[in-house]
Amino acid sequence: MRINRWQRLKWTIPVILFLTTIIDAALPAIFPAAFLGNGQVIVSHITLYYIVTFAFYFRESNILIYSFIFGLFYDSYNTTVLGVYATLYFIIAYLIIKVKKYFPKKMPVHAMLFFVGIVILDALVYVFYNEIGTSMISMTGFLVSRLSPTLIFNIVMAIILYFPTRSLLNWLGYEDYIIF
Repeated sequence: MRINRWQRLKWTIPVILFLTTIIDAALPAIFPAAFLGNGQVIVSHITLYYIVTFAFYFRESNILIYSFIFGLFYDSYNTTVLGVYATLYFIIAYLIIKVKKYFPKKMPVHAMLFFVGIVILDALVYVFYNEIGTSMISMTGFLVSRLSPTLIFNIVMAIILYFPTRSLLNWLGYEDYIIF
C-alpha cells in the first residue's frame, strides 16, 4: 500500500521535531569544550532549523500547530519557563509562512531565514530572561558569549544537515529543492 504525501507529512513532521528537540538538549553537552572560549555557551537550534524548513517549503499550515506544541515540549524539556520557546517558535514559523512568497525556494534563502530565526529567537529569549531577572548578562556579554558561538555552531549544523534535509524533502514530495 502506497502512503500519500499528506500522510507522510502528517507523521514525519512530528517525529522529526520530537527527535530534534531531544538532540538539541544533548548536543551542546557532548560538544567539545576545547572549541569554546571561556564562558561561551552554544545552543543547538536543530528544531528551529526544521521548523523553518517545513514552514518555508510546504503549504500546510499545520507547521504553526506543530511549532507551538514542540515549543512547549522544548520548554518543558530544556527551560524553566513554560511557553517562551512555544510562543517564539510559533511566531517564527508564522513569519516564515508570510514572507516565503517573496523569496525563491533555494538553499541560500533557507539558510538566511534560519540565521535570522536564530537571531530573533535568541535575542527575544535574552530580553525575556533579562526582564524577569533570571539572567543578568550584559548585551555585549550576550553577543560575545552566547549569540556568536550559537550562530557559528548552528550554521555548521545547517551545512551538515543540508543533504539529509534535501533527501527528506524529496521523500516528502518536494522536488524543487535547489542547491544554488
